[in-house]
Amino acid sequence: MEFLERIFKLKENNTNVKTEILAGLTTFFTMSYLFILSPKILATTGLDFTSTLTATGLFVFLTSVFMGLYANKPYAVAPFLGETAFIAFTVCAGLGFSIKTSLGAILVCGVILLFLSIFNVRAYIVKQIPEAIKIAFCTGLGLFFIFIALRDIGIVNFTQNSIPLEIGNFTKLPIFLGIISFLTLITLVKKKIQGAVLISIALTTILGIICGDVELPKAIISLPASPVQSLMQIDFSGLLNKDFIPIFFVIFLLVNIDTAGALIGLSYKTNQGNGDNDFKKPMIVDSISTIIAPLFGTTTPGAYLDSMTGINAGGRTGLTAITVGFLFLLGLIFTPIITIIPAYAYAPALLYVGILMTTVIENTDFKDISEFAPIIFTISTMIFTYNIGSGIIAGFIIYPIMKLLCGQKNKTNIITWILFVLSIIFFIIYPY
Repeated sequence: MEFLERIFKLKENNTNVKTEILAGLTTFFTMSYLFILSPKILATTGLDFTSTLTATGLFVFLTSVFMGLYANKPYAVAPFLGETAFIAFTVCAGLGFSIKTSLGAILVCGVILLFLSIFNVRAYIVKQIPEAIKIAFCTGLGLFFIFIALRDIGIVNFTQNSIPLEIGNFTKLPIFLGIISFLTLITLVKKKIQGAVLISIALTTILGIICGDVELPKAIISLPASPVQSLMQIDFSGLLNKDFIPIFFVIFLLVNIDTAGALIGLSYKTNQGNGDNDFKKPMIVDSISTIIAPLFGTTTPGAYLDSMTGINAGGRTGLTAITVGFLFLLGLIFTPIITIIPAYAYAPALLYVGILMTTVIENTDFKDISEFAPIIFTISTMIFTYNIGSGIIAGFIIYPIMKLLCGQKNKTNIITWILFVLSIIFFIIYPY
């Protein structure tokens, strides 16, 4: 125990080994969907599904342990599904560029971000971002979580009609079980029962089995597939294609904004972003992870937002992230069990976390329209475009303009205007 105390400073962070491990379990089961979804999306680009699944598990293990040991933060590191979908469906399927070229671009982006992180450039930029935009990031991410959770439970559905969304069928079992799971979770949290998220996920999965909606696994354990077919799938020659240059710029901005935005959202809510080093080390981790990710055949990674479930379960140190990493490694063997967990079992945890994250909007100065208007605009863009990165970038445009028009230019700085220009360029060359 003294060894763990010395490494993770548990007492200093008002936590203990039991709490950290429970928090890691909570984060793991909340983000267990990653095992299937990320490889499935990448499989549409031609990568082998089973090989990518194994490679993804190994990657999350290595990078989450790295985050825990080096940065001592409770943030699991994993590929962002939004970035993965953008690469697969827009860059590859839509524009016709190969996944190997895309992965090569991500690796180069990682090298650039590592350079900027080592010399504190990224941390400096984050600290110069106005408080209003940080509030918008965190609140917007919370609402995005809520939206994803409602969709996964089935309360909200996408349509192919002129009205993009419709209410789900409340007579269906998954919605009923999802609501029961959410109510159970809130009750357990209110009673301050440790492992509330884990208990609600387990109980809901068992209910799903009893009701016949979830099939029992055919096996308890299985040997993972070889990751070899997904490793080193990189092509740098495609980066020299003049048609790919604007795509590279878009990828770079999204990689930078999504990784930084995730850290801002997590640290702002947990009050851990109080110094350069609080951002510098996690940014070095996500930069190195971005370099490593393409070598494993996966896309842009970073501090995974689902880590907030573990943080709310009491996780405060890198021991939480390390626990998540080892569970992903172990999960490669227990994939048959993990993959039966239905969306309506873990989605209520995302709903709960999303609700908590939106509470930071109370820090907004609602008496100053030049403050709260950019916040609401940024949040709305993040949600209604169904694109976190684009929403954040839109916020970088609206904030300085609003301040300039309202005679508060003194509340902007050189960084806000640099981000303004880059954001304008982003929307001009974005591959719509």
